[in-house]
Amino acid sequence: MIDVAQMGQAVQKLLGETAERVARETKFVQRESKMKGSKFVQTWVLGFLQHPQASLNILCQVAADIGVSITKQGLQERLTPLAVKFFEEMFDHSKAALQNKIPIPLKLLTQFTAVQLVDSSGIALPDSLADEFPGAGGDGPKAGLKLQTIWEFLRGNLSDVIRQTALQPDQRFDGHLAHIVPGVLFLCDLGYFVLTSLRDIAAGMAYFISRLDTQCVLYNPTTQERFDLLAYLRKSPDDQIEMSLLLGRKVKLSCRVLAVRLPPDVVEERRRKAKDNACRKGRTLSAEKLAWLQWNVFITNVPSTMLTLRQVALIYTLRWQIELLFRLWKSEAQLNRIAGHLRERVLCEIYAKLIGMVVFHYLAAPVRWAERELSPVKALQTLQRHVIEIAKAMETLSGLQAALAKLLRRWKCFALKDKRRSRLSTCRRIELAAARSLGGVVTESFDKDLSSRASSDGLQWGVPLPEGASEPMRWLARPASQQPWASGPLA
Repeated sequence: MIDVAQMGQAVQKLLGETAERVARETKFVQRESKMKGSKFVQTWVLGFLQHPQASLNILCQVAADIGVSITKQGLQERLTPLAVKFFEEMFDHSKAALQNKIPIPLKLLTQFTAVQLVDSSGIALPDSLADEFPGAGGDGPKAGLKLQTIWEFLRGNLSDVIRQTALQPDQRFDGHLAHIVPGVLFLCDLGYFVLTSLRDIAAGMAYFISRLDTQCVLYNPTTQERFDLLAYLRKSPDDQIEMSLLLGRKVKLSCRVLAVRLPPDVVEERRRKAKDNACRKGRTLSAEKLAWLQWNVFITNVPSTMLTLRQVALIYTLRWQIELLFRLWKSEAQLNRIAGHLRERVLCEIYAKLIGMVVFHYLAAPVRWAERELSPVKALQTLQRHVIEIAKAMETLSGLQAALAKLLRRWKCFALKDKRRSRLSTCRRIELAAARSLGGVVTESFDKDLSSRASSDGLQWGVPLPEGASEPMRWLARPASQQPWASGPLA
């Protein structure tokens, strides 16, 4: 159940009492004035939520909306290193204070205490900041910032966002290891493939799913001899293969290795893109590289009693959700559009927008999954229209709760995803996969969508429905031996 009163208290405390205390602690506020720490952070955070391209003039108007009169010069004079420190501290407090407790009710995911998605996104900065924030080089910007992001998908919380220069590679990042607790599932792409990190996750009684780095050395756990996985895959007639192997010369990490053969059209497109990319870099693809492109190969320490091969492959697609998160931040919140050239102006805007995103995700997380899913884009656009109403109501808890309740009603009316006739969302497919494994009800449209989407990943999900079927198929009514997936290689 959504607790609007609790949400209102948390937001009011963060942007009020906490902001006042942090402003004094960081010495951003050293004497009394109308532009208190709380008003300053509300002006910037709520101002950029409403107007992602806000100028100082617009921010002055936002300040006037919440009862503070200030000029552009007065606002500019407050953009000091202490202001940056103030916003840094407020961002840390926002991540800790605004934590949703309600998990998304998907049975395959609630087996885990949390589902941490790990990835990074870059932001181009003005060239004047190149000394402090050097770019990645090449044809890219001279100055850049990388945000290493850890997003807890199960509850929709930002676990951490760590600032780095664009030069720092993902493989050297280990900030996600601080979030290891028993039962957590980590989903990372190949940029974070570090065997010692995976070993630490397993040692902490947590779980991981990752793609296999094809340069990784594999060993047979019985004979301790090197195992040539590609040679094995080339000879195998099976489209889905699972085995236990040891990874790494020194680490010898025990994992389930899961391989899924891809359809010919997918393989052809993969090879075309790989060849084009190699050509641009003046390279030639080896026969071995081309052969690997026929397969999706995953590694995991999640036992088969929790996730089957098919479920592992499906849940790994959740990693795309953090890419959608970055897209939302950049397209709607315009995190990659930064005004000004001075360090303090740039960093204050970045942190203000990030705090705004923490507030948004906190409010949206409890309602993102119901009869229909919440559209993050529509929800943020709706919030942007109601920001000033929320800002004006910030002084009283009852007023803020009323404004938030109105926002939730508007989301229910105007911010839900459109019903899809031919394609299901990732969460709906996970819901269906759980229904299959538990003997639930599967409709024809669900089955067709999952089968078509799974085939693009090389998976086969049972047999087609009978021609003309329109009523829900109650798989539980069939004996286990007659279930359409019972004869599969890894049911």
